[in-house]
Amino acid sequence: MALAAELDTLRSIISRISSTTTISLPKIVPSILSDLGGIGFLLSSTSGSKTSSEASTAVHKYRTLLSTLLQDRSFQGRWTSIVLIKSTIEIGGHETLSKCLPWVRGLIGMLAKPDPPSSKQLCVILLTRIFTLTKEYPTLVREITTPSLPAFIQSALQVAAFKAPSTLLETILSSFNELFPRHPTTFRSYLKQIQELLHHTIAPTPSNTLSPEQAPVTKYEASPTVSAAARRLYTQLPCSAPKGAVSEEWEVSFRKTVISIHYVASKVFRAVVEDSPDALTRSGETLDNEVEEIINDSMSLPPWSGIFAGGERLVNLLGLVEAFLICPTSAPVTLPFGSIATLLTRIFALTVPATGNQSFQNVVKFNNQVGKEERGNLWLILPKVHVAAINILIALTKSTHPGTISMDTLFLDQITWVFSAERKSHSVRTACYQATASILERSGASLPKSSVDPLAEITRHCCEDLLSVEEYGSNSQNSTKTNGSTNATAKTVTFLNGSKRSKNIANSHSDLRNAASSLLPILFTIPSQHLSDSLRTRIDRTAILTGHTDAMIASVQNPPRSRKFGKPAASILPLLARIAPASTKVEMLLRPRMPVVMTSARGNNNVDEDEEEEDEQEESAEVSQGAIEEDAFIGHELDALLDTVENPDPVIANIPKVDDVQHAPTPAFIAATLPDISMADSPASDDAPNAPDNPVAVSKRSSDPESPFSPSKRLRLGEPQNYGEIANDPNSQLRASVAQPDKSQIAVSAQHFIAPTEAPKQEIEDSDSDGDDAFSLVLGLDTDDDSG
Repeated sequence: MALAAELDTLRSIISRISSTTTISLPKIVPSILSDLGGIGFLLSSTSGSKTSSEASTAVHKYRTLLSTLLQDRSFQGRWTSIVLIKSTIEIGGHETLSKCLPWVRGLIGMLAKPDPPSSKQLCVILLTRIFTLTKEYPTLVREITTPSLPAFIQSALQVAAFKAPSTLLETILSSFNELFPRHPTTFRSYLKQIQELLHHTIAPTPSNTLSPEQAPVTKYEASPTVSAAARRLYTQLPCSAPKGAVSEEWEVSFRKTVISIHYVASKVFRAVVEDSPDALTRSGETLDNEVEEIINDSMSLPPWSGIFAGGERLVNLLGLVEAFLICPTSAPVTLPFGSIATLLTRIFALTVPATGNQSFQNVVKFNNQVGKEERGNLWLILPKVHVAAINILIALTKSTHPGTISMDTLFLDQITWVFSAERKSHSVRTACYQATASILERSGASLPKSSVDPLAEITRHCCEDLLSVEEYGSNSQNSTKTNGSTNATAKTVTFLNGSKRSKNIANSHSDLRNAASSLLPILFTIPSQHLSDSLRTRIDRTAILTGHTDAMIASVQNPPRSRKFGKPAASILPLLARIAPASTKVEMLLRPRMPVVMTSARGNNNVDEDEEEEDEQEESAEVSQGAIEEDAFIGHELDALLDTVENPDPVIANIPKVDDVQHAPTPAFIAATLPDISMADSPASDDAPNAPDNPVAVSKRSSDPESPFSPSKRLRLGEPQNYGEIANDPNSQLRASVAQPDKSQIAVSAQHFIAPTEAPKQEIEDSDSDGDDAFSLVLGLDTDDDSG
């Protein structure tokens, strides 16, 4: 049934394409594409037992129809065929891909036809997709890609040479960037043509002031997106080197780029006297009237003239270094980290001078041979150069994580240096926020206080940028009040203008706000002891006012330092729970999952039935005596401890059950002193301890080290006073019953220490001879002074 339905759908598609005029085909393409998704099984089935002869005939007829449209005279028919072929290959899988060689030949021939740029762009995308899909099948690579790829490269280079639009040129460069690492040997024959294309597009200078006689004739329209694609392709050129020489070619290309940057920087920065050893311009040297570069020996780039053209060349070359760090390579390479650090240090050392004479950054030495106008133009292009250098720093921290952590403190100092001088530029602030977040994310918890203190300025401006729209709205509403009265018309106009301006600020500086928003939660990774109280309060306030959930969670997880000893600092967890009550992260902070803690052994299923019956009998006996039950917690603990101990000693074997001890009446003087311990019965009289015929005597700890009743260490509690008065005190928190002594009862300590029912005679005599010390009860652990 399913196959029959797909067959009917395919016949309907064939009928619609055949019955529609060629000019009207682009209008029905969306409807046909929606129907193609329902015949995937039919297109991907092999021509065998899975499908009938009718289905095979219909599929063959559909493919023939697409091939006919690909050779159509009108560009509408060819455009329709490109779109349908791409969808058919994506749906049909390997079966359709293996039979697309006629389509590939037709698509390559279509690049030479005078079709619109959009059709050629789709054609390049489709061919790139086919060559990429065949990579998984060596047979298809040998049958389709290997014979067709050279013709595609040649046709694409010819299209790019005839002043292709920027969108088409970007598509061609992106296609080469995708295919070059997969087929470097095939591209090796076209390196010269590719390099000529890249030399005009990797670092364009639209502001060039060269005369028409000196300016080179360019055939390429290099927009910023085209330049970015060309720089990515330039980093892939070393992949075409012979086997084993890829790393060396990559390093040579990278060093040429760095040398070219130093050379251009020496031209552009000639208005100042640099202290860098890489600066080619020295004080006292004669300079040309115009800053220019006619010949570039290292990279063979086109010439340029003018300070703005030099700034564009410098920014684009810095972007090429960033592409070297970001783009993957086919073989391991050695990164010259020292040359990168030297380059960044030179560029960051020169900043826009501050207006105040007392600024520590107003120490730039000017070159007297350069005019004031060129110097002013240098201050205009310098923020763009710094943004490109900061992007290199971000790429360096992301691509070389373990190797550059030791340099993070140096990079932070350079970022704060540039930020303090050029913070008025939105692009500089955005780049500084991104670089600071990238560094703090990996080494923020290990930074020393000397590196954290300079970040205070970046932190304050980060908070201000996040609160700028809200604060502006509040200020615009307050400005409408004049002399205690409010003008309704003025208030309405101000509100509308303020709302419009706030939206414009939010839209024009969305990158700035996103960078500040990403930095805010990472600031909490800095050790709290390195942040001042006012700065930490500002960060928390910004997170709360902006409703930044991630930042508030980071604040809760990294609490501030306590201002008072022994008292924890206030947390913003209640505000976080109110702002984001449905967040799963907040739920984990409020109600973390904890393991179940068993406080009683009576709920254990492994307890024997005989023990349970004995416990019930003992409890009923205690109730008949009228004794008041004590807290069940101590009984449960003693029960768990005594039930798990098996001692074959015959003396301990005669000890009564734990519940007998738990519910037994407690002597008054011991109960008053140790309210958490169940004791044996004792006389109610105050002078009972001094009676010589007392049947129950509290003995000292035996001096015999092998005694089973002598713990190694026990704590001595304070001497009780007026035992009888304490026992008779109605306000006492202890619930004890005083009864006649019974020889069958014993005294039990808090650490399950059990005294024998009848003390040995020698111990009784020793206790009587000690006088008043005979009644001091020793429990738990004691010191060395009490032993013996």
